[in-house]
Amino acid sequence: MMALVFTAPGEREEVKPFEGFPFGISRGSSVAVLFSDELSEVFLLAYIERAFLERGKVYHVQVSGGFSPLVIHRIATDTGNLHFGRTYRIQDVIRALDVVDPGSALVVSGFPLLEGRNGSTVVEVLERASERDLTLFLSHTPLVLNELDLFGEFTRYFEFPELFEYLLVARVKSYRGHYRLGISLLRAPGELVSLLGEHSVPIDKEIAPILNPK
Repeated sequence: MMALVFTAPGEREEVKPFEGFPFGISRGSSVAVLFSDELSEVFLLAYIERAFLERGKVYHVQVSGGFSPLVIHRIATDTGNLHFGRTYRIQDVIRALDVVDPGSALVVSGFPLLEGRNGSTVVEVLERASERDLTLFLSHTPLVLNELDLFGEFTRYFEFPELFEYLLVARVKSYRGHYRLGISLLRAPGELVSLLGEHSVPIDKEIAPILNPK
């Protein structure tokens, strides 16, 4: 069991997936993400992982979804620190938290589908990630996302959404050949409270290598 430890607060580096993204993600934080479609999952996870690869190791655990580690090769020059695995049980994720490098990033796509996922195991994942100073991304792309009750969706899929430092919903929309990333930022650290709400970012340049690989 994790002991309560008091430390002096300090600045944490913020990482943006790409230039123009509306906010930074603090290293060592916990993030729950819901995607409305497969394209938004593939796009945003690829850029998140590329950004964190520039700062250390990234571990990706695939449970479900359309994400492929090959996508990152289209936008990153060096993927030597990317590690990929697959499981269907949350205990495998919990055990992995003891062996991944401290200070690295861990992405679990399809997290709510893990066998054994409940309130207790979600807390254990968050606790162990905090102990090792990991940046934790837990994501899901449901077949149907209830846009009218997003907080209810986070509770349904992540048990205790209030325990995460960031809650965000991502969507990619296209119109006449142009693409935009829509972000609903529902929860964020206090210093980002002014950014809560809806954001829309043009992503034609960023999405091109993902949709049209050379």
